[in-house]
Amino acid sequence: MNKLRLLWTTLLIVTLLVAACAPTTAPAAPAQPAVASGSSSSGEHEPVTLRFWHHWGGNRVPLMEEQIKRFEEKYPWITVEMTLQPWEQRLEKILTGVAAGDPPDVTMLGRQDVPAFVEQDALMALDEWMQRDGITADMFYEAEFRGTQYNGQTWILPLPTAGALKILWINNTWLESAGFDPAQPPQTWADLEEMGKQLSIVEDGSLQKVGINVSANDFMTWLYANGGSWISDDLRTVEFNSPTGLQTLQWMVDYTNNINGGIEEVNAFYAQTGEWENGPFYNDFEAMQINGSWEFFKIKDFAPTLVDNMTIAAIPHGPNGESHGIAYGGWGYVIPRNAPHPEEAWLLTSWLTTEMDGACWFLQEQQRPSPLKACNEDPASAEGNQYWDQIIDVMSQDVWVPISPVQPQVEQILAQMTEEAYFGVRTPEEAINWAAEEIQGLLDEFWAGK
Repeated sequence: MNKLRLLWTTLLIVTLLVAACAPTTAPAAPAQPAVASGSSSSGEHEPVTLRFWHHWGGNRVPLMEEQIKRFEEKYPWITVEMTLQPWEQRLEKILTGVAAGDPPDVTMLGRQDVPAFVEQDALMALDEWMQRDGITADMFYEAEFRGTQYNGQTWILPLPTAGALKILWINNTWLESAGFDPAQPPQTWADLEEMGKQLSIVEDGSLQKVGINVSANDFMTWLYANGGSWISDDLRTVEFNSPTGLQTLQWMVDYTNNINGGIEEVNAFYAQTGEWENGPFYNDFEAMQINGSWEFFKIKDFAPTLVDNMTIAAIPHGPNGESHGIAYGGWGYVIPRNAPHPEEAWLLTSWLTTEMDGACWFLQEQQRPSPLKACNEDPASAEGNQYWDQIIDVMSQDVWVPISPVQPQVEQILAQMTEEAYFGVRTPEEAINWAAEEIQGLLDEFWAGK
């Protein structure tokens, strides 16, 4: 827990700085907008320069440049100073800017970070602007929009999805060679076990090929696939220390031990992935994987012979669940408190997240699904991807995983819980009870201070 305490202490210090520098009331959205969202005239407006922070590096830099160019053409009195921020200390940098009264006008933020930022009074709510400009929840997939909400208000609008992250990708040739019909992908954990016994190959105690690596996906993924939940609706009480939670962790351990030779063999097997250039699934060492929508385009590059020989399906479910993925986290854009130009910042935020020529174009260029229903329904989004309809069908079934104000610590505790169960440091029951006690303590401490 030393690292967790250090992280919490760091965030607490920044929180205190924010509180110390905060005005008695946060500035509200202007009651009367300076300009309607659709206006493009610059004659009646003073020039405004917005500072915009993001993390879209690599080959997405020119896409961001083009997206901002389009925005400035629509709103010619606004100039955007766009900065590609390093990943390290990204959250602390935003909070420090808010505390000093000098944040960016718009910044990229993870939806998993929203509750903690709201509790630190670091963001501006977007609801008044949304109502004014006709931006509604039903424009987005339900699981995507739920991640924008906290305490009954909207604080962030999504760009990439928080879902479409947990899709089952199947190598049809592998299944056929083992006597399975790819047209009938595994629906349940029992199906997955039956296939895994045939597809995973362990020789002389050494894992040679893998049907599917259950341990590659975290406890949250399998818990929600088993109909469980990790926390109560009011975000105050842990719920994963339940019969469903224990059944989930026990199954993860049993599958890894009984079918894939144990966690040490699994780790040794995947440590070889550098020898396979781009990973085992692309090189016929893994029959199935659970991964995001972007896998199609990686497969086109790394294993083109697989492109027309795959099946896509939802994650197999446990005895108490249904087949679906989860929407957890995901990126979006926020307006920090103390933003110098909140009205123009809103115009940029809505452009980046709701406009077909802005938000949709950016994802279409990457051939990725969007949280916007209209974008995915645009025929241009599906061009070149014969699996588009299946991907969107899986994504539309995603369920939202709640985010607590102490989520970074929660994730680290759950990771330690799972690791100790895999390695036999604790039994699954001991591990889940330990984790529940630790997380409940963090929640109790947080809420006691409210």
